[in-house]
Amino acid sequence: MKNIIAYYYNLHPEELSNVNNNYFFNYQDNNYVFQVFERPITDIDALYKVNKEMIAKNILVHEIIENGEKNVITYVNQTPYILMQTYVNPNVKVSLPEVCYINNNTVNIQCDKIINRQDWISLWEAKNDYFEAQVNEIGKKYPYLCTCANYYIGLAENAITYVRDAISVQDAAFLSICHKRIRKDDTLLSLYNPVNYIQDYRVRDASEYIKTVFFYDDSKTAYDKTIEYFNNNYLTYKEALLFYGRLLYPSYFFDVHDDIVNNNLKETEIEKIIIKADEYEKFLLDVYLYISRLYNKYIPSIDWIIKRSFS
Repeated sequence: MKNIIAYYYNLHPEELSNVNNNYFFNYQDNNYVFQVFERPITDIDALYKVNKEMIAKNILVHEIIENGEKNVITYVNQTPYILMQTYVNPNVKVSLPEVCYINNNTVNIQCDKIINRQDWISLWEAKNDYFEAQVNEIGKKYPYLCTCANYYIGLAENAITYVRDAISVQDAAFLSICHKRIRKDDTLLSLYNPVNYIQDYRVRDASEYIKTVFFYDDSKTAYDKTIEYFNNNYLTYKEALLFYGRLLYPSYFFDVHDDIVNNNLKETEIEKIIIKADEYEKFLLDVYLYISRLYNKYIPSIDWIIKRSFS
């Protein structure tokens, strides 16, 4: 791989650190990663343009480097790679303020529609259809996983209805650069990696981050992070509804489910999600009550969650 990097980029590192076929190295006091590009190739031009715009805004994003042939992608044994110069400590965990900094400083940035993911309703409906079909196929292999499927399908349907109503509200909801998925244990290497970027409603990242805080820390920390988020970001009424609608959507379940089916996790890992279902319903109620007080106007509720929490 040293020869590839030397030939295409005229960089000559003494050592390469190989982590899952991503190659990290230092050359002339600059840090780089030569990374497998695991998104559709059709995304690369849009991501490269966004990368340049974010650098122009002085955001600490990794810088995508063109090769000597002026191409962003370099093929190695038919596998696409990109080279990026990095400016952060790759081992430091992300924080909510850092996530929000990216979201708030890329509001309404110009993006190709190919990386736009704001149509949550269509995406979630397609996921539900796929998930329901998959449950019928894998029921025998993963019986425990499938016993709780209807609950999370129902929760996703609630989220779809909630977001559909929120989108119809006549109010501003800002688009910005977000991540395909952001988790509390992600590092700055992931946070500032343009390969992870999409365009979406700016509340997406915070909601996904807070959900992982709930499931992998505790409900109090997740609730405190929610208050921190609203206290430090000026969200419109419509954005508050979209934030809550995204909290309703059980991406945390679908992510673990997909990892199990793809043989990346044992089936028993889903227990960590299922055993916290009741507690998460209580968390959703607490957040609903907090947002209602904060905005002092009508916030739609999920009636069964309220009834169950008070029963």
